[in-house]
Amino acid sequence: MAQSRGKLIDELTDDVTRSALASANLTAEDRVLAGQRVRQAIAAEAMGAHRDVVAATVGDQGSPAAEPFSAYLAGNDRPHVAQDEARPEASAARKLASELLAADDRTNTMDSQRTGRAEDYIAHAVVFAAEAAAKKVPGGPSQAPAAAAGAAAGPVAVPVVAVKAGVAVAKDGGVNRRPSIG
Repeated sequence: MAQSRGKLIDELTDDVTRSALASANLTAEDRVLAGQRVRQAIAAEAMGAHRDVVAATVGDQGSPAAEPFSAYLAGNDRPHVAQDEARPEASAARKLASELLAADDRTNTMDSQRTGRAEDYIAHAVVFAAEAAAKKVPGGPSQAPAAAAGAAAGPVAVPVVAVKAGVAVAKDGGVNRRPSIG
């Protein structure tokens, strides 16, 4: 089952990436070069948002790690949800969030309301990161070697094994954490 869930997460990451790149009005060459950057941004932000959910759900609810998702749960103003749903990558991002939550024993038994909010939270982080990474202005000739190095490393997806084991995955240094989710 983990193998099929991992493959599904890879496919959903690719779906979000394709949608984000298509809406960024890039040339075909720039789309290829930006693909790895977008996948890395999705993986980093999905894992970061998932860690927030785990910390607020099963960790020390008063800890700094639990603050972002706890604040999101406490607030009632969520205009980004409707805005996110209007984006082309929203459906795949939501499914990706759902799979991440289902893959982790710490989050797969949450009640339906908390699960829905967690899906909104993670999907928003994924959409925001994918769009931001896709819209970065191409860096010219220096971008190609970085893309080639990333491609040589293989596809980047959210590591299911890390989610299941609860291992903290380091965020990509070049990816900015979403400034505000609520």
